[in-house]
Amino acid sequence: MRCTHQAYKQSASVPDTWQQLPAAPAQSQSEITLNPSKPETVDTGIQGLDFVLQGGLPRGRPSLIRGGPGTGKTVISLTYLCHGITQGEPGVLVTFDEDPDALLHHARGFGFPADTYLKEGSLRILDMRPDQSETAGEGIELTAVLTRIEYALKQTGAHRLVLDAIDGMEGAFPGQSGLRKELNRVFDWVRDQRVTTLITTGEVENFSTRFGLEDYIADCVIALKQEVQHRVMTRLLRVVKRRGGPHGAGEFPFLLDSQGIFMVPVSGAALDARVSSERISSGVPGLDQMLGGKGPYKGSTILLSGQAGTGKTSLASAFAQAACRRGEKVLYISFEESIDELVRNQSSIGGDLAHHAGPEGGHRLIMEPVRAIEMGLEEHLMRIMRSVSRHQPDLVVLDPISSFTNRHEGDCAKEMLLRLMYLIKEQGITTVATELLSDSSGGVSHLDVSSMIDVWIKLRRHEGNGELNRLITVIKARGLAISNQVKEFRMTDSGMTIEDPYVGESGIVYGTARHARQAEDEQVIAQLHRELEQARRLREETEEINAARERLARAEREARAVDLDRQVMELERRLASIEGARSAIRRSRQ
Repeated sequence: MRCTHQAYKQSASVPDTWQQLPAAPAQSQSEITLNPSKPETVDTGIQGLDFVLQGGLPRGRPSLIRGGPGTGKTVISLTYLCHGITQGEPGVLVTFDEDPDALLHHARGFGFPADTYLKEGSLRILDMRPDQSETAGEGIELTAVLTRIEYALKQTGAHRLVLDAIDGMEGAFPGQSGLRKELNRVFDWVRDQRVTTLITTGEVENFSTRFGLEDYIADCVIALKQEVQHRVMTRLLRVVKRRGGPHGAGEFPFLLDSQGIFMVPVSGAALDARVSSERISSGVPGLDQMLGGKGPYKGSTILLSGQAGTGKTSLASAFAQAACRRGEKVLYISFEESIDELVRNQSSIGGDLAHHAGPEGGHRLIMEPVRAIEMGLEEHLMRIMRSVSRHQPDLVVLDPISSFTNRHEGDCAKEMLLRLMYLIKEQGITTVATELLSDSSGGVSHLDVSSMIDVWIKLRRHEGNGELNRLITVIKARGLAISNQVKEFRMTDSGMTIEDPYVGESGIVYGTARHARQAEDEQVIAQLHRELEQARRLREETEEINAARERLARAEREARAVDLDRQVMELERRLASIEGARSAIRRSRQ
């Protein structure tokens, strides 16, 4: 398998195996309760391996590592010795197969300063490769070998011992029974010395099984192997047995490269992720408003899903740049674009990734591009976690995580992504991941990792009226009062904005059509206002006419009433006159 180690930036000083992983759980609460009397152990310097061994190798006892060529036996041994030296514990390395100079060369290649330790006297390397000058009769004189090892232990004051490639002794003994007897003698001698010993052996003709190293002699047995799937090799570790104490079950992948050994015991992750009430900005004010007004919670896992060209990478970059402006450190891992492409593309919409990645920006942005096809899922997981361990970021961008699903069928990619997201989340780190949706997906995610997603933002294309527009909506955001609206997401040379769509009489309109529709609606509204004004004037005129008519009618009625009153008065006067005349005549006749 070819690996581009430049993809994940390396440190040339101290291997990551000597550094502490932040907030890595030691063991589950149930294991702590059930095992209060855990035996004394010696840490190996490989935190993942110490986790699986629940503390490390049994102190003062022999442990066996077996595996084929290239599985990492010697590197684990060197890590164990050199880590002990950094803790003030000298060590002795005994080789039965490889030249000491070759071992020193290997150590330098993996970043171990073994040469310095040799000069300081904290490390001794004994060349015990079988040679005719060291044999008596037909076999090797083992007493001389053990005497030299004991002398080296006493001279250095070492409590850590490595017997590398002990299967190299097989050719120096006449028969299987003789070698088995001598191997028992070696292991008994190790126990008598009370030195924590790591013994390595290959897989040639099942050496460790034939001579009973696993079943009877070794107190702890670790098996290493290489597994090839989809033309990609993955190294696996399994603890076969461990006397006097429990150990992690199953096979655990581990990473072996120029930086040494790195292992993530993902099966040991417990549900104890850090929780924060602090809100952080996305870098896009409109999106912050959609997420309750202040943006998502710090430490959230955020997924940006969308088709090609919807702005997923640009939005992820906005998150990254906003974090840098807050003085936070950002780790941006790109699986499709190089650093130069990212910097150039984001500069076209006002982004300045180069500033944040350079000295002017305090090197707060760390960009590490790597092609998803270069390695297997487990190796990707471990490399990402090693970068997280080394850089200690506040925010991690994974762009896009859908690259892992293209080459792997079944649930392998899903399981890896779930573990990766939680391993980052349990350290309180905000994660922004992008997902590419195919045009035939109907906008449905096929990753099936929503259980680990705190904030899910979906971007999509809207094609109409001869143009393409980008839409954004918040599918979910745990603990936040989110907007239920679909809004327009626009990218310009000065940045990104989120705008409300135009809602007119005929429906919702996006893009430049909104301006045309708005102009049309404004014309219609103006015409309606004119018609309304005209109607109001006509109504007023009508009311005035009606009022005038009413006044005229009232005047006519009043005039008629006056005329009638005059007629009544005249009639009454005439009747009174007639009645007076009659009365006068009657009085004259009397």
